[in-house]
Amino acid sequence: MIRLALGVELRGLLRSPLRLLFLIVVLVVGWVVIGQGQADVERWQMAIQEGEAAQSESIEEARSWFSEGVTGPADRPWINLTQAHYQDYFAATRISRLPAPLAGIAFASAEHGAVTMRLNRFADPLVAHGSEIENPALDAAGGLDLVTVLSLLIPLLVLALGVELGGYERSSGLLSLVRVQSGRDSAWIWARCLAVGLIVTVVALALCGLAVSKGGVTLGDGAPLFSLVVIYVGVWTALLALVASISRDPSHGAVLLGGAWILLCVIIPSLAVEQSAALAADDFALDLTVEARGERGATYDLSESDLYAAVYERFPDLRAVEPDPRNAGVRYARDGVRFAGLEERMRGRHALASSQSDLVSMMACASPTLALTHALEGLAGRGPAAAQAFRESAVAAIGDRTERVIRADWGPDSLGAEHFESLIEASPGAVALPPFGVQRELLILGGWLLGLLFLAASRTQRA
Repeated sequence: MIRLALGVELRGLLRSPLRLLFLIVVLVVGWVVIGQGQADVERWQMAIQEGEAAQSESIEEARSWFSEGVTGPADRPWINLTQAHYQDYFAATRISRLPAPLAGIAFASAEHGAVTMRLNRFADPLVAHGSEIENPALDAAGGLDLVTVLSLLIPLLVLALGVELGGYERSSGLLSLVRVQSGRDSAWIWARCLAVGLIVTVVALALCGLAVSKGGVTLGDGAPLFSLVVIYVGVWTALLALVASISRDPSHGAVLLGGAWILLCVIIPSLAVEQSAALAADDFALDLTVEARGERGATYDLSESDLYAAVYERFPDLRAVEPDPRNAGVRYARDGVRFAGLEERMRGRHALASSQSDLVSMMACASPTLALTHALEGLAGRGPAAAQAFRESAVAAIGDRTERVIRADWGPDSLGAEHFESLIEASPGAVALPPFGVQRELLILGGWLLGLLFLAASRTQRA
């Protein structure tokens, strides 16, 4: 019966210009956004390469001066590489966030964190352009990517192909004829729903396969993507079967399916976005920039004793190299206090991000679309967890650089090439993405699938 139903659905698809057009539109849009996603990943990688090129140029320039036995260029006599702040400036190492294998599928994600940043004691990954944050052209991304196609258009394709199932058979009397001939009218409805699900699964897997192929991703890295999409299509196929078992006519089924799509794909995810936006400020919001500037100005209001006390609270090992006289190290002591303020803002940001993550995780149970979106953004390395991990790594590297520069300035010895190279070697370079598992999202989607199948089977038995 499934083979017969599949033939009927394929013939109906070929005879319906609107349904065939919608299927083609889904495929074309998916193909376009996959190409755009790869272009975005290439811009991401280009930004990192440009940062590394600028880093190499700055470092090699300083090394050439050391090899010539001079402290700086002749046309810029104020530069003195024996001083800590000039070594900090010319050791222009970058800390970079490498793209995940599937980064292209979620290039239109709302997360627009930096992907590479110049590392020095003034760097601040929480403010906009305040510390030479180098971003690829992520701001050019629109609101449509493969995640959107899979989470929103694929359910619409299920609805478009199966909107008349059940209701058409009942209103036209065809269901009675099926019952007379086979004695299993419900089996025919289930077979047609399964046929629709198979067609949509082929379309979704084709798009996922194209994305995996374009990104050069291994099958192991792409397996979670395929698994999530297959179960997600299964959820909407089960919902189609439930509606088909209760719809009295095609218009009744269309209203039920359309209402379900609006609720699960629009209303609940929108509520999650609004609530999470209220919990967490934008990564580069104006208020964070103003707060950072306020902290920098506040360091000048501290007395010398309070300034050193704050530095030693954060960097206790610096007590051993306190300068004499004390006022000689005030300039760099302010840098230490400023970094302590950055860490404080980072902890506040982390608390907000945790509240946001908890809210999204909770609301993901109420919508399979939200669960799929959250999982795919995590696989793509575009979710809040990946951005937070990069910011934390950047702050830790800034703290290490700040302590090294303060220690070097307070020390009695003049600085040479050895200290310059130590600054470079201590820089972390690339930041690995935190591991992301989709087990929870798979369980959520599996629970939705089993629940809808149970409801559909129960309704069929009662009928």
